[in-house]
This record gives sequence, structure tokens and C-alpha cells, in this order.
Amino acid sequence: MSDTLGARYTIYLIAGEPSGDALGARLMEGFQQISPMGFQFYGIGGQKMASQGLASIFPMSDIALMGVFEILPKVPKLLNRLNETVKDVEARQPDAIVTIDSPGFSLRVAKKLKDSGIPIVHYVAPSVWAWKSWRASQMRGYLTKVLALLHFEPPYFEEHGLPCDFVGHPVLQSGADSGSAVRFRQKYNISPDRRLLGILPGSRDGEVRRHLPVIQRSLELSQIKWEQTDLVVPLADNVSQIVRDTMIKWNFNIYFVNEPDKYDAFAALDCALAASGTVALELALANVPFVTIYKMAPVSNYLARRLVRLKYVNLINILLDKLVVPELLLENCKAELIAPALGDIWTKRELREQQISDFKEVLKLLGAGHELPGTRAAQAVLDVLEHPVKLRSTKMRL
Repeated sequence: MSDTLGARYTIYLIAGEPSGDALGARLMEGFQQISPMGFQFYGIGGQKMASQGLASIFPMSDIALMGVFEILPKVPKLLNRLNETVKDVEARQPDAIVTIDSPGFSLRVAKKLKDSGIPIVHYVAPSVWAWKSWRASQMRGYLTKVLALLHFEPPYFEEHGLPCDFVGHPVLQSGADSGSAVRFRQKYNISPDRRLLGILPGSRDGEVRRHLPVIQRSLELSQIKWEQTDLVVPLADNVSQIVRDTMIKWNFNIYFVNEPDKYDAFAALDCALAASGTVALELALANVPFVTIYKMAPVSNYLARRLVRLKYVNLINILLDKLVVPELLLENCKAELIAPALGDIWTKRELREQQISDFKEVLKLLGAGHELPGTRAAQAVLDVLEHPVKLRSTKMRL
């Protein structure tokens, strides 16, 4: 915050990846809406949290890792950052700690600080309904409260005595539904008669390196009429160079789009091919029909198949309990399967219209029409501070 001299509470925030950085920034906005001079922030975050006044103690990218194969080489550095974070919290003695997603790192911090006497709130309930259900019981030993993005999650934690509030999904605050197709086409000089296919290969280095070859082959095998079609590639900042350097060699007409134009690009898309992740809900909010893919490193793939027991992986499909968005994942993430799925959604208007209709139902389940998720999350943390013995429930009714 620009002026923290009159702050009533000091909040220590820990975010470990871009999606967490966005969550943290909206949470900080929520705190300031509750009380502009009431909060002071310290911790770990990225550019979006920095824009709200957070000076990160080290680069968030140091802990933005995923998957066994990717993490193993970085273990020594991660342990150093873990210990550095714990020492900084102990030195500052904040009124509350909010760990934001990235459970592999943030929950380890919480465990080390469980005897500190500082309330610890974890924002983004781990998917105990999908795998590692025992975590809900263990988390009761070191967390004060959990904030859930999905309406069905609180009971999984509350049955173990851990308070959990549904605060709504932050995608509703993303602005993904506010883009302008006309502005995008004018800025990039794209004719109105050109069809546009979005390509979103992921936001991590390992993801894009695994996805780009299979995406290229899928496009080559597809029945899309390329003389009428252009590719649009919104670039995640941390992987923009590798995506651009790789795709520039492809035999397609490609528009690379930087972050500020991302949602205008979404508004102009006819369809998309996207790596599984948060972008799925952004595309849904922008009414962009899509096919989702995901390929993992071999070790991570093996563990995922053994540990995760889900009918679907895409959150849209999970929430509606039906295959709304085609999923080509893990061993099924191969061009000969992706190409026909993409061809169907590209050529069949009824499939695109059905996806868009289903998206509207999903957004209602995520809290559309209620108070902004960042504000609800901030209020839930404030409740912990002001009602340390008996927490007041802030669950949202649907």
C-alpha cells in the first residue's frame, strides 16, 4: 500500500505462480475496499501483487514449479526459499498469513509456522475431492481456515473440523468477458472475413515445450481450411520467447498477442485449443468454444494416473458432470486424437453453441451475480482476525 503508517493489520501473503499472483492482487484490492488504510502487506508475489504495493522478498518464479520431474532438480533452492520465507514471517510477526494456492510450497510454510500463534488462511482449497483426500484432516493441524473457489468444496474440510468458506471464483474478476473483437481486428489489421483459432499452450516452460510439437502436428492433420484461417497466440510473459521462437517456424499465419490485448483477442476467436488450466474458465467467460489438452513428463504422468481418480479434469466438465469440453490428456494427448476433436468444434456450429450455453451454467456455479470474490476472500480473512475463537461463516448461498 502507498501509505501503511495507519495500518490496523499486517497481512503476510505468499503466492507461488501467475494465477496466485492474480488472486493475491484481487485479494489486496478487496482488503483496501474494506478499509483503505487498514492493512499492510508483506510476502511473496509477482507483478500484479507488486502493482498493489507488495515488495516480494524474492522472485515468485523461484517457487513456480509443478510436477515431480520438474521439481527434483530445484529441491535445494526450494528448501532455501522455504526457510527464508519462514524466517521472514517470524521476524515480521504479521497478524495473519494468507498462503495462496501452490500447496507444495505454501502448505510446507504453514506447517513450519503452525506453533507461531499466527492465524494461517489458505486461499484455494486443495482438490481433496479429486486426490489425497487425507490432506483435509492433516490441514486441520496447521491451518485456521480455507477459502474455496468451488461451491461443493467446504464440506470436505468442515467434516474434519477445519472452517472453509466458499468465496467465489476469481475468474469472474478477470475481465475475460470485457474484450472487443472489433478493437482487436483493427489493431492487428485482420480482415473481418478471417476465422481465428486461439492457441494457448500453457504458462510454464515445461508445458509449452511438451505441447507445442503435438499442437503443430494436430493442426497439420486437421481439416481446417487454412486459406481462410489465422492463428492467434496470447503470450504468457514467462514463456513468450520460447513460444514465439518455436511457432514462428510453423507454416501458418500467426498473430502473437501480448498480455494487454489478451481479452480483446479472446473476443475475436472462433474457437481455441488450450492447455488445461485456469485459462479454461477465462475462455468460458469470454464465450470461446475450445478443446483442452495436457501432456506431462513421464514420471508425473505415471503418478497422475495412479493417484487421481476423476471422470473429468477440465473444471467445466467437473462442475456440470458431463463432457462439455473435449479432453485429450496424458497418453491421449496426441495429434491423431486432437485433430478430429478440434475439427468437430471448428466445423459444427451446434457444438459451439452448446458449449457456450453450458458455460453460462458453470459461471452461475462459480458465483456470478454475487459480491466480488476478492472482496469476499478479504472479508473471510478479516473474520479470522476479528473472531479468533468462533469464526463467523461467510458461505455464499447459490
